[in-house]
Amino acid sequence: MRIYHSMDEFDAPRCVLALGTFDGVHLGHARLIERCVALARSYGLPAVALTFDRHPLALIRPDAVPPPLTSRGEKARLLAALGLDALVEEAFTPEFAALTPEEYLARIARKLRPRAIVAGFNHSYGRGGRGDAALLRALGEKLGYEPVIVEAVCAGGEAVSSTRIRALLAAGRRAEAEALAGHALRPPENGPDRGVDGAARDTI
Repeated sequence: MRIYHSMDEFDAPRCVLALGTFDGVHLGHARLIERCVALARSYGLPAVALTFDRHPLALIRPDAVPPPLTSRGEKARLLAALGLDALVEEAFTPEFAALTPEEYLARIARKLRPRAIVAGFNHSYGRGGRGDAALLRALGEKLGYEPVIVEAVCAGGEAVSSTRIRALLAAGRRAEAEALAGHALRPPENGPDRGVDGAARDTI
């Protein structure tokens, strides 16, 4: 899997793009990535995920940043194992955080040129997290991408989420947490930024 460290480095003509933070790369994330990969293969395009170099709350509300479930390096390895061709790790800067949802999608469309954008049903984006699935669908034709919304993966009557996995870990229920993750959980040794470094030529 090729790793880019900004959208400006991306050099493929088009792609199928998955959006998300992908912390923990749990069963819900896996379904989303598998949908992205399957669609990319059908179009003969690379399957790409866009994420950030840190949790957005690290900039917006540092006191509210949830503990990471995986390091950046481990996240990249898990995503590669699901079949992704490339990962774009965009720096989450004040300028990036200030983009409206519409500006955010327009930048993605211009820089990454996705034929389709795959996102979870509850994915939020743009200033204040105001962007949602409805807007992603509404702007698809204008910005030139096919919107694909993936519904929740449920286990035990509840949606699988990073928040739920953290709660299980906090309660000492590691086996249940790892069942929802779909793999062993190895928290970062030195915080969320440990792992992936380098230039666009990096691969994993």
